[in-house]
Amino acid sequence: MREKKKTVGFFKTWKELCFWDYLIFLILAGICFLSFQQNDLLHTAGCSYGYLNGHILDFYDYCGEFEIHPSYMPSMYLLFAIWNIPIRILGIVTVPTENLPLIAIMWAKLLPCILYMISGFVIYGICMEIGMGRKKSKLCTYASLTMPIGFYAQFIFGQYDIFMVLCILLGVYFYLKNKDFYFIFWFAIAITFKYSALLIFLPLLLLKTKNVWKIILSCVAAAVPYGIEFLLYIGSKAFSNYAFGIGSSGDNPTGYIFNATLFTGFQLGTVQFSVSLVIMGFGIICALAYFTRVKEKKELIKWMLYLCCLVSFVLFGLAKWHPQWLLMAVPFWVISAFIHRDTKIFMIIDILFMMFFTIFNVMMIPNNVDQAMFNHGIFAGMVNGEIGTKLTMGNLIGKLDPMICLSMISMIMLVYALFKHPKYCAESFALQENCMGWIRTRFVVGVAMFVVPAFLCLYASQVGTQPTYEVKSGTSGVILSEQEDSVVQPFISQGSILDQIQFPVMTNGRANNVDLVVTLREQSTGKELYTESFNASGWWDGKLIQLFTGEIPTEKDEVYEVVFKIEPRETESKLALYLNTVTPIEHDKEKSVIEGEKNDSQVQMIVYQK
Repeated sequence: MREKKKTVGFFKTWKELCFWDYLIFLILAGICFLSFQQNDLLHTAGCSYGYLNGHILDFYDYCGEFEIHPSYMPSMYLLFAIWNIPIRILGIVTVPTENLPLIAIMWAKLLPCILYMISGFVIYGICMEIGMGRKKSKLCTYASLTMPIGFYAQFIFGQYDIFMVLCILLGVYFYLKNKDFYFIFWFAIAITFKYSALLIFLPLLLLKTKNVWKIILSCVAAAVPYGIEFLLYIGSKAFSNYAFGIGSSGDNPTGYIFNATLFTGFQLGTVQFSVSLVIMGFGIICALAYFTRVKEKKELIKWMLYLCCLVSFVLFGLAKWHPQWLLMAVPFWVISAFIHRDTKIFMIIDILFMMFFTIFNVMMIPNNVDQAMFNHGIFAGMVNGEIGTKLTMGNLIGKLDPMICLSMISMIMLVYALFKHPKYCAESFALQENCMGWIRTRFVVGVAMFVVPAFLCLYASQVGTQPTYEVKSGTSGVILSEQEDSVVQPFISQGSILDQIQFPVMTNGRANNVDLVVTLREQSTGKELYTESFNASGWWDGKLIQLFTGEIPTEKDEVYEVVFKIEPRETESKLALYLNTVTPIEHDKEKSVIEGEKNDSQVQMIVYQK
């Protein structure tokens, strides 16, 4: 009987947040913190040393002297500068640079990670203010910190958007406590880190405030810190060129809102004028906020979270985004799910979200936000910059069309918005649904979706074959359809087993509806050892093609050839191979063969042998 009671007690405890949940979080956070880091942090933290060298008002120009250009407002770099004082005093880093040693990288990464954990306390305060009660507030906080996309952004990618997000959360906390001064103050600080904070501030202001003059004064007050920083540096050409980047260019992050447009027929010469769906959508959200009259705090909470989810969809579902940017939406997605009638379903959808998110990122931003993040973690010395040359995360999980993944991501964001309408909220915010199992599953499975294939790539980089023929940095291209014969790249074998060939392709910015046929053959006999055909219709400029040939026996010092041709040959395809025409060719036998003649160039290609 006692044994039965113990068992029942164990399962009852397991259905609640417990010690093991915190331990698993700390273990996974520690592994990811030490193992991965994307290179954005190196640039931003590296710039901050300009302030530590006493260059206050000429900060942007001074950094430019070291070929490193700050692209944010001063607040971002001042915060990092204060944090990096110990590194500067110890002489580990003395000038603005992106080439930070590992200790400086980990130290810089620690600051946003600490703020990420502090944001959990603010989320807890918001949940308590909402009326969830202590137990549910703790669970909601844990769910926020372990939402896979947020965890990825912080501990894997190593972003610093948390500076803005923490200020936004503090603003929301004081918004719910009806302390308008602090609400405006924290959003004003948030805007100096990133402009997107403004997209949360305005709807919340309009939801509660209907007096036009008060709205105007609040907006002016929120702009004061930004205005001060702007006036201090407006005389700097480097500041104007790199930091103050508001414009309609689709290549500028602040110009992404102009990528999703609707052409209505207005045109001046060759210039077309289109309607930005993001601007139009945001304007409608602001109008909805202003014309909505809330009578009690509970109703205010429902509408506040609903509007924030709508903004998140308009900003990220209708425009280009960077992976780390989505952290801004995570607290609103999770808190709104916890006042919903069906919290569990959103925990399940989060798993699908992370799956499409991970696949899309490793395909769209290869060798950057995938296994390449090992290059700036504790395994940097082991991979030596060569991670991903044998196996990439794209090879392992990039099996879906990127357009399908992106469509699913935007669709999920829309679901997160539309079905968080106040009419779907629970009657009691304190009522807790039993979904602890799904919260754990979404965390562990979601993180594993990235970490497992990443470590498989790390393992692959350390075993088996190594590069024996390697030509990098293609400086020009050869269009295959314009050649009467195949393009041939010979190489001298340096091993007895060959198992992989890699080369990038050039698409010249168009869809090429052809098949690329690649053949490995002996030069002396013409005997074909391996042939594979690839459909090139979905390729993009710089896409890395990998031939996993299996173990093919080769003779050391013998010459082999990789033959490239397209089918059908009579086509308008612009598919091309990269050629290196600059690096001196050590062996005459390894010159490329184009139009049947030896050429003073080599196809950009890597051959793996042992």
